[in-house]
Amino acid sequence: MHRMRSQVWGALGVALLGCGGPLEGEALEALGTQEAGVAALSPKALAPKKVMPLGDSITQGAAGHASYRCQLWRKMTARDNRADFVGTLSTGYLGANTCSSGGFDSDHEGHWSWRTDQVLANISNWAASTQPDLVLIHLGTNDTYHNQTEDSTVLELEQIIDRLRVVNPRVKVFLAQVIPTAGAMLALKLQSLNQRMPLLAAAKSTEDSPVYVVDQWTGFTPSTDTYDGVHPNLIGEEKMAERWYQAIREHL
Repeated sequence: MHRMRSQVWGALGVALLGCGGPLEGEALEALGTQEAGVAALSPKALAPKKVMPLGDSITQGAAGHASYRCQLWRKMTARDNRADFVGTLSTGYLGANTCSSGGFDSDHEGHWSWRTDQVLANISNWAASTQPDLVLIHLGTNDTYHNQTEDSTVLELEQIIDRLRVVNPRVKVFLAQVIPTAGAMLALKLQSLNQRMPLLAAAKSTEDSPVYVVDQWTGFTPSTDTYDGVHPNLIGEEKMAERWYQAIREHL
């Protein structure tokens, strides 16, 4: 895991009386206030946000492909955001991802060909071991491939959120409307599932643990943005990373 440096800005004022400088007592009081401010910056307060990319092969990426995580990492580091990718995996499917971004944090929780119910069965252990603050969920493609019902997929997504909250009651969840595929019938089913994400998010969102919908569908074209009709190529990875970054940047 990699940690990133960031500036912490603050301002401390010293009261002045009349035209003269501060009295001795006031100077000591100001010094005490400054020390208290430094002490308030505890290690926990300074720690980078733990971001879990959670999903299937579209999150994991295959050997020889970077995955959207590479471009997302590049966007965060370019803007000096403090973040730490977390997960129990660190490679692509059948080998390493080919991210050229310096210091790329390769940790993730993307599992090639997994359905939402399979992720649900493991999320409690993954979350307990990594303690994520933000979770980026892109799930549902394989459910549709395997003729799972929309109702079951939506229920499982809700349960994933519940289990994340057991570990961190203040976790922020970013729920994707998943990217389209080249197959017309499958794309229609995915689009139908995507239409349920705003209602799911509204039902599950709380003040302490908000759920945000991230539209990964609109503007994504399988013929130009994937290398096989399903998995993003460099163009598709960039599109996905930009959507994720715009959604999470204010929470880092």
